[in-house]
Amino acid sequence: MPSQLNPLVLDLYFRSPGGELATAYFAELPEFAARMQHEWPRYGVTDYVGSHEEGSEIEWEDEALNDDAVRVVQAVQSFASQHPAASPEQVQALLTALVTSGQVSLSGDADDVLNVKWAMEDVHLVSLGLHLAHPDIFVPYGFKSMEVPSLHQELLQIAAAFDIALPAVAAKNDTLGRWLYLGQFSAALQEFRQRHDLTVAGLLAVLYHFGPAYVACEPRDELPAPRHAWLLVGGGEQDGDYGFLEEISPEHVTHWQGSLDMQRGDVCVMYIRSPVKEIHSLLRVVEDAYVDPFFHYKHAVQIGGIVRVPRVPFQALKADAVFGASTHIGRNLQGTSGQMLSAAEYNAVLQMLAERGLDLSSVPHLPEQAEVDLADLANERDVELQLVEPLLHRLGLTENDWVRQLPVRMGRGERNYPDYAIGVTGTHPEQRVHALIEVKYRASGDLAWKDAFYQAKSYGLRLGAQALLLAAADGVRLYQRHQDDFIFERGEPSDWRDLHDDNLLQMKRLLMPRR
Repeated sequence: MPSQLNPLVLDLYFRSPGGELATAYFAELPEFAARMQHEWPRYGVTDYVGSHEEGSEIEWEDEALNDDAVRVVQAVQSFASQHPAASPEQVQALLTALVTSGQVSLSGDADDVLNVKWAMEDVHLVSLGLHLAHPDIFVPYGFKSMEVPSLHQELLQIAAAFDIALPAVAAKNDTLGRWLYLGQFSAALQEFRQRHDLTVAGLLAVLYHFGPAYVACEPRDELPAPRHAWLLVGGGEQDGDYGFLEEISPEHVTHWQGSLDMQRGDVCVMYIRSPVKEIHSLLRVVEDAYVDPFFHYKHAVQIGGIVRVPRVPFQALKADAVFGASTHIGRNLQGTSGQMLSAAEYNAVLQMLAERGLDLSSVPHLPEQAEVDLADLANERDVELQLVEPLLHRLGLTENDWVRQLPVRMGRGERNYPDYAIGVTGTHPEQRVHALIEVKYRASGDLAWKDAFYQAKSYGLRLGAQALLLAAADGVRLYQRHQDDFIFERGEPSDWRDLHDDNLLQMKRLLMPRR
């Protein structure tokens, strides 16, 4: 994660030639029609500043924005100027009316009016119109381009480095809710502007010129070993996926529809549906998957490091004893992009590649899962060290995510100690946790499980936990908070030997703290 922003660094930036040029560039934003580069602020300002550097080969020439784009911006600006936006409620009302009223005409055609689908597709233009109408309220959204489906991951990195509290993204099917993200995004950026006493142009210079350079210069470690393997599927010939994958280099990073559970370092098996039906390549996840409010599929993942492998046709996959029995084959690899492959399925793919001549030392392997002999567990601490903590690591948590033996004040100053508290925030009496784990040496029947459950529940309700995990040598039980309570009968029991990669997703979703 990028290091936190030092205010002195920000001051030095504005005093630098680049900072002055970037600020001047955005000060001319109201004259958007005269400069087509304003349509894509993430790139326009970079080219503008770069063209003024000594010895630069970048040629800069102002070109007028095309008429269709100008029409969109002006229509939005005109509509927004007639509506107040001084409060969060007014902002939400304006954004809703903008895409539902049918009054924002984009051409002479009576049916050509702005709706939520087009607003999200053209968010760079629509947000510019909103900004021109209310520059102290709305921020142009430029983390999108024609070449790259989403730059939202870069925004997340900048927000983390600059301590900007971005809002949560609405559910995939809540299209209007995802559109309203623009208002909340703008409010978060305006709060940052006020905190650092920036002008509007200065805010945009930080967001689109200084910010990307700041997070890009942070050193990145090599990709970690993969925890999981995933199936990605490329579309038909009309989508251009096959040709695109044939052209890119191992250094190229692109975006794909994925799963929100994909983590940096994970390995992806790319299958192409057309013009051939076959495994095409292996790639790596280069950034944790994220939720993009304005990306059609919502869950986007950055992948790179492509390794082209011997092609494995669909019929060979179907005939394989392991992969052929998978649900992916059962669905003919339709609608399966972004689904996890079990370790056995991924190893089956590697075996088929090896049979076709691939040197397996050149591709990533999943970690071997050591089998624990339950007879070797002598006490509760053995359960923690040999079962619980390895499980947490498999879920993607680190020691920084949990506190062992967290003191909790219960009753008249009594202190209790939940075995593991995940995602601890605040201090007494406002201390909260995301999830708790209660560990026992043995829990051989319902009576023992109930004893552990009620102990964990008392801590969980006191600390606002959203999930509880009970763990013993005999297995685990997972509980999710429902209607502000935990119900014993709703626990999901599992044997340790049944906890494989393909059935850990629910546990990960419940236990992983919000980062």
